[in-house]
Amino acid sequence: MNVRVMAESDALRDHLDAFVPDVEQTRLARLRRSVGFAARCHAVSERGHRNDVPWMVTLTYAAVDGWKPDDITKALECYRQWCKRKGFACRYVWVAELQQRGAIHYHICCWLPKGQRMPKWDVRTSSHRLARRWWPHGMTNRKVARNAVPYLMKYMSKGSADVLKGFPRGARIYGVGGLEHALRRARRWLGLPAFVQGNSSIFDGWKRAEGGGWRAPSGELVESEFRRTWVGDRYALCRVARHDRAIEANGPFCWLSDRDTAFKHTVH
Repeated sequence: MNVRVMAESDALRDHLDAFVPDVEQTRLARLRRSVGFAARCHAVSERGHRNDVPWMVTLTYAAVDGWKPDDITKALECYRQWCKRKGFACRYVWVAELQQRGAIHYHICCWLPKGQRMPKWDVRTSSHRLARRWWPHGMTNRKVARNAVPYLMKYMSKGSADVLKGFPRGARIYGVGGLEHALRRARRWLGLPAFVQGNSSIFDGWKRAEGGGWRAPSGELVESEFRRTWVGDRYALCRVARHDRAIEANGPFCWLSDRDTAFKHTVH
């Protein structure tokens, strides 16, 4: 596309109140929001502060081309079964990183009760002949991380939109497990559109409507505030509506009986 056509496309987008979304930057922002929130939530519970010990686990492939989509899922399932046998909740967050050699490796933060020691993921869990290694694809490392959230954020800060483009198609770049019900709802709420956040608590069951828009708990269909449209050689999101907000939400909250005097509850 020449400079003149590009300028005309930009002018048309401005006229339509439209913008071209950056898919990779959006994906990266979703990772940081979701994992950062969950990592902080794992330090507390619905009853208050936890004294669990965070462990950092790194999973590395021996071969550059050894990655398969379900490798991390199988490894975490082994860890989940171990937690179940021990009698405590399986709580974790993980992020994927692309090494310079082109291989994926995973950083997992797990929270264990005091006195529990994280097993090595690349050795058999017992002497039984049917015992399996949780990570048979290469090397692993595990250690106690006293400052788990900053430690994890260090790896998240390495990410960039260009790096994400190097991941294999279908590769997940993060995951969360073990949040309690209220915290799962709060995490979901953080990913909702702003106008849905401004008209709901974390417990309201807003759902995507078939064909577009959102379905309110009352059953009312509410159209999205943006619609996808083509401008020049790219698609853009064009604003088509502005919905009222009952509250300008900046964190998970619940309504009081009088909505006009509702308070905002911010998660720190």
